[in-house]
Amino acid sequence: MKKVKLSVAALLIASASFAQSTQCTATTKQNVQCKNNTKNVSQLCQVHDPNHVPSSNAATVVCSGTTKAGNNCKRKTKNASGLCYNHETKND
Repeated sequence: MKKVKLSVAALLIASASFAQSTQCTATTKQNVQCKNNTKNVSQLCQVHDPNHVPSSNAATVVCSGTTKAGNNCKRKTKNASGLCYNHETKND
């Protein structure tokens, strides 16, 4: 019984902290708190977050890479290189 209570408590804690959105902590030009919600760790919405990178408007193309079997890759990508994440070279 004790194990069941502990697992239920752990599940409730995990679900409560998963993807919780909070109100943006920044203020608007009129010195009013921003009403946008965010799931960002910085607690700033996309309007006020200086590190926000907007999504690309690039066209989606089919990857130009080949599979291990020698067939053309069927994944779609917006990468400028024309390669999906599996076929892009990793320069770490």
